[in-house]
Amino acid sequence: MAKKMYVVAAVALLAVFVAFEAPSQAKVMEFDFFSLDVPDGWKVEEDKETVTVSIVAPDDSAAMTLAIIKNEGESLEKYASEFCSELNGKNLRKTDSGYLFTFMVAEVLEAQASVTGDDNLILFITLIGEHDDLLKMAGSLKGLI
Repeated sequence: MAKKMYVVAAVALLAVFVAFEAPSQAKVMEFDFFSLDVPDGWKVEEDKETVTVSIVAPDDSAAMTLAIIKNEGESLEKYASEFCSELNGKNLRKTDSGYLFTFMVAEVLEAQASVTGDDNLILFITLIGEHDDLLKMAGSLKGLI
């Protein structure tokens, strides 16, 4: 539960840095459990201890966080419900691959969250802000999904 709270806090802190957008090229970046195309100029921070990756647009207009959490025997629905509740989210809904919900950052910016996984690992993704490259990056995700 402490790791879940850390992930939620990290998402909230990262969200404070978002503002406007610009186009860019991308390169494939490999992480422990997944890979994705990261646009040139985007800032990447990886915390191997908490298995969290944060990626922020060059102009701070948008961000993506990806966190891997060890499944402690709970259902994917329970994880999604807890994350949604902790972030004061809304519109929690089931998809083919997991759960989605939205939440507000600083009461002015809507963010999207995705919770997917299996019996061993949970992948919690947030997309904060608006940027053309953000959706392209999310669509390039390969690995634990």
